[in-house]
Amino acid sequence: METSNVANLIKSARAAALAGDRQEAVRLLHEALELQPDDADALLALAGLSEDVGEKRRMLERVLAADPANEEAKAALALLAERGDHQHEQVAAEQALFCANHPQRETYLRCNKCNKPICTECAVLTPVGYRCRECVRAQQDKFYTATTSNQAMGYAGAAVAGVVMGLVAVLVGSFLPGFFGLIAAFFLGSAVGGGLSEIPWRAAGRKRARHFNIIATGIAVIVAALIALVGGFVLGGGLGTILFVIMAASAMFARLRYAS
Repeated sequence: METSNVANLIKSARAAALAGDRQEAVRLLHEALELQPDDADALLALAGLSEDVGEKRRMLERVLAADPANEEAKAALALLAERGDHQHEQVAAEQALFCANHPQRETYLRCNKCNKPICTECAVLTPVGYRCRECVRAQQDKFYTATTSNQAMGYAGAAVAGVVMGLVAVLVGSFLPGFFGLIAAFFLGSAVGGGLSEIPWRAAGRKRARHFNIIATGIAVIVAALIALVGGFVLGGGLGTILFVIMAASAMFARLRYAS
């Protein structure tokens, strides 16, 4: 299925190039390389479309790295050398660019998806080369499918989990005092926190959202801390209660981070 998708993307890119839409062709080829980073046909096509000699050479070298016997890549590299394109590359290098986000910073990097000039601070290294943070974020956003309603339900679930966390913390801190209580809080807190993480995760419909683990855990901790504070005045409690909340929150954060 993936190979078929790559082939279709390359076919569409070639059609776009023939129609004179170079930008669309480049975009489709980069999309194909995201699915199959070492695809020789995509790399060769991208090398043919590139106006930068250095990028042409890098694409061709990637082809040879994956397939040392590729005659087309060998011939193209030899032709570049014969034409003395090293001089053209040097001229291009002398034409300094400036980072789109930091106009005062000179740079020689471009995002390989949108072609925007970026400095080393703005560049993010991906399996298919350097990209700007905006393109990386746009790619990541495809995996976050939670709606506003999903997130609201998830955060409500986190508040419920916080109530349970706080009540159990008070009980552990009040009825299991001393060293034994600390040991119980350490192990029970982790177990309870891991279990409670299912409440916000299921309430959100098992949909992913950016920073969901941070916000959900924060809500649970605030609610649990308030309950533990009130419960501490009524039933007493101490380090065991605090340790329980810390361990439970840590386990919830880790579990939600893995899930969402």
